[in-house]
Amino acid sequence: WFRHTGEIIRENVVAAAQLFERSIIVGNCSPDQPYEFWVESACDIRWMHALILYQWLGETEPDTNQKELFVQQAAQLHHGMSQVSKYKEVSKVWALPSLVNFNSIIFPGKPSRPIWNTHELPLGTWLEENHHIFKEELEAILSDPRDIYAQLMRIDPSREHLATPGGWDTLRIVRYHHWFEVFCEVAPKTCALIRSRPEINDCKFMNVNYVRLNPGTHLKPHYGNGPRLSAHLSVLAPEPTKAGMTVGDRRMLWVEGKAILFDDTYPHMVSHWGKLPRYVMLVWFCHPCDTGNPHKQICPEK
Repeated sequence: WFRHTGEIIRENVVAAAQLFERSIIVGNCSPDQPYEFWVESACDIRWMHALILYQWLGETEPDTNQKELFVQQAAQLHHGMSQVSKYKEVSKVWALPSLVNFNSIIFPGKPSRPIWNTHELPLGTWLEENHHIFKEELEAILSDPRDIYAQLMRIDPSREHLATPGGWDTLRIVRYHHWFEVFCEVAPKTCALIRSRPEINDCKFMNVNYVRLNPGTHLKPHYGNGPRLSAHLSVLAPEPTKAGMTVGDRRMLWVEGKAILFDDTYPHMVSHWGKLPRYVMLVWFCHPCDTGNPHKQICPEK
C-alpha cells in the first residue's frame, strides 16, 4: 500500500481489490455454495477483502466517474454476501458495506455494533480506572536513557504490516497466553493488573499490546476475527484531536485516559494527523455473548 515516504500507492490498492475479486471466481466462491465449502475455501475472506477495498477506493477516489464505479462494485459485493444462506438473516443489519461484520454471524440475534458503550462492559471502566498506573510505568520506560522501549521491541519483534512504514510500532505484553516476561520485569504493576481480568486471561483469543502511533501514520482498512471484542486505552495522547479511528460507520478520537470498546470484526482504520507520537494499550478480550470461555461477563439483551 505504501511507499517508504508514507505515500499511498493507489494502483496497488486497485490491483489488490481486483485480485481478491478474481479469487472469488477462481475459488468457486459463489453465494449458493454449501457453507462448509464457503468457510473451508476462505470465501468469506475473499469477499470481505474485495468489499472493504472497493469501499475504501470509492470513499477516497477524486474522479467522479471512477468513484461511482468503485462504489457500485462495493455495492454488488455487499449484495452478493447477503445472498449466502448463513448470512441472509444477519445481513439485515448490514445496511452499508462498512457494517458487514463477522461477530453478527457468530452471535446471531445478539447485540452487534461497531462501538460499544465504554461502561457497558466492566473492562472499559477498569481500563480507565487504572490508566494512571499504566501511564506511570509507560512513562518510566520511555524516559529511561537506555531507550528501553526500543530494546524491548528488538527483543520481541512482533509486527503488524498494516500501516505506513515505521508508523505503527507494536510492543507485546501478552499474546495468546504467551507473556513477554521481560516487559513484565519493567512494568510489573501493568502485568499484574492484566493478569487479574478474566475476560482477557480466560479467553482463547487474548492479546494485549502497546502500540505507538507516529505522526502522519495511516492504517489501511482491515478487520479481525471473532469471537472477540477489542479495546483501545489512550495511555499517552498529547494532542487529543489529532488521531482517531473509524470502525464501521463510526468515527472516534483517542483521548488520553479514555477507553474505546469496539468490534474489530467490522472494517476499521486509523489515522494520525498530529505532530507527536501517541501510545495506546490494545486489548483483545472475550465477546460477552461467547459461551465457550469463562469470561464472567454478561451478554446484553439489546
